[in-house]
Amino acid sequence: MNQYDLSGLYQFLAHTPEQGLRKMLIDGKSFTEAHFNLMIKVVRAGDEAKFCAHAEKVDFPKIKMGPADLRIKESFWQSLEAICNSRGLLTPVKKAA
Repeated sequence: MNQYDLSGLYQFLAHTPEQGLRKMLIDGKSFTEAHFNLMIKVVRAGDEAKFCAHAEKVDFPKIKMGPADLRIKESFWQSLEAICNSRGLLTPVKKAA
C-alpha cells in the first residue's frame, strides 16, 4: 500500500460516519462484516501516523482480536486495498519534485 496516499485514506475512514462506510465498503465477498470491524478497530487504535505505519508494514496495532479477526488477519490489508481501490478511495502518492 506504499504507493497510495494513506493519510488521505485514514482521514476519510476516520471522519466518514460508520453507517456510510458500511454501505460503501461491505460487499459480502472480498470485504465482509469481519473485515469492516477489523478496519474500524485499526482506525480507532491510533492516529494517522500509526495507521499509515501499520498499512505500510502490513501489520496491526495492539488491539484485541476475536476469532473472526484472526481468520482474516493475513489477507486484511490486501482486501482493504482492493476494495478501497475499486471504490476510488485510494489516490497515488504525489512525488515531490
